Amino acid sequence: MRRLIDPIKDNSLTIVLFSLFAICISIQSYAAWLLQNETLASHGDASVGYWDFLSSGTYLEGLASNWQAAVLQLASLILFSSFLFQRGAPHSLNPHKGKLKRSWRKSEFSWVYRHSFFLIFLLLFVLSFALHIVVGTDAFNEKRFLAGQPPISIGAFLLTSKFWTTTLETWQAEYLVIAMYVAFSIFLRQEGSPESKKTESKNETTGSSNK
Repeated sequence: MRRLIDPIKDNSLTIVLFSLFAICISIQSYAAWLLQNETLASHGDASVGYWDFLSSGTYLEGLASNWQAAVLQLASLILFSSFLFQRGAPHSLNPHKGKLKRSWRKSEFSWVYRHSFFLIFLLLFVLSFALHIVVGTDAFNEKRFLAGQPPISIGAFLLTSKFWTTTLETWQAEYLVIAMYVAFSIFLRQEGSPESKKTESKNETTGSSNK
């Protein structure tokens, strides 16, 4: 029994987060499907099946838009926190100490490995952003079809206000949240969380989270 419990305990944070993702996307996809059929019915069009809807541009655009914004948020925090500072934040480099001292020579690890944390999120952002462009074009053309208008190309979609409104709407929200996260971590505490400073830490304490 312990062999079964220990792996679950050791990976419980990841398991819970992925489980919440699965629950949320399942419920969200069903609600979005109902909404799409209501929209189609209002135009006098036939409803679509659930599985057909999941592969449509209308559904995938929302997912891709949110995914690329969320990935951009973390990629930005990982990159900027490697050379920018926030005095009092637990996950910032101390501006009075500069960069962390390395206990090994750079040559012992490749450049890719030394920057792999940021690079994987950069790759995920590029992929999700490209997906957003492709499925966003499909979704836009689906709406144009309902309005009796001809489809447009991917290049033309990139120049539309619809694309940039949707894109920047998610980006600004992600940057606002991560900025509040950094700022609130200076003054507020969460006992036991490695995302927080120790309860007794001063607000000026920088780069020292719960261990």
